[in-house]
Amino acid sequence: MRDRTFVLGVVLATFFLVLLNLPSSVSSSLRGFFRGGMATYQGGVTRLLSRVHKTSSVVGNIGDVIKERDQLVKETVILRAQLRSFDGVARENKELRELLDFKKRLNLQAVACEVIARDDGYGWWQTIRLDKGIDDGIAADMPVMTLEGLVGRVIEAGAQTCDVLLISDRAFKVSVRFEEDGSFGILQGGGVSLYGDHSCGVLFRPAPSRVDYVRKDLEIKAGEWVVTSGFGGVFPAGLVVGRVVRMSLDETGLYQVAEVAPAADMARLQQVLVVTGP
Repeated sequence: MRDRTFVLGVVLATFFLVLLNLPSSVSSSLRGFFRGGMATYQGGVTRLLSRVHKTSSVVGNIGDVIKERDQLVKETVILRAQLRSFDGVARENKELRELLDFKKRLNLQAVACEVIARDDGYGWWQTIRLDKGIDDGIAADMPVMTLEGLVGRVIEAGAQTCDVLLISDRAFKVSVRFEEDGSFGILQGGGVSLYGDHSCGVLFRPAPSRVDYVRKDLEIKAGEWVVTSGFGGVFPAGLVVGRVVRMSLDETGLYQVAEVAPAADMARLQQVLVVTGP
């Protein structure tokens, strides 16, 4: 094995000595031959290195593009949130302007308030809290309304806030008049019902308010307006309460019962008026 290595070394040494001592014309030809043979290999290596460099540049650019895209997505989300916020403020301002204009047209003294809290009564709001109180001239038993109609009455007032019992609560009662027929009755809140279709997010469906002990001979039709009668000294006359949904006989068969849907949407109360004086 050692002899073979020695012989190979002698052969290589002799080969390089011969190359070094060749005439210049011959050595030039040999160098040209080797250059031509190595050109293809060197070109391939150069192209490979160039592709690796370009790929690295592209990967780096992709990273920058992804960062820029993420930043644009964040900015878009923020702008959309701001736009929704601006739309909400504009809508609230519009509602408040309409409410204040309505207040001017009313022959009543009233304080504009904002709903700041709701008391969730088994999935249906029975009371709300407003941002005005005794300091603003609000006291217990004052009517509360919106552009659409009556929504309740103040049950407790603090210095800067007050609580309102909604007309959907069973404890709410008001003397009413059927606008077309002219007859009177006592409307009571329907509270909540375990039956019927339930909307998403509401555990129980609100039952319609009702007017009991309506005379059998009265022809009251569905869709007729129900307004406050002014009796009892709490609610001024003529405030819209709601519309008749249907008429039916009570259990005894001696009277009719009127089911009344509130004119105001209890689930969307934001701006209200508290009637403070005549």
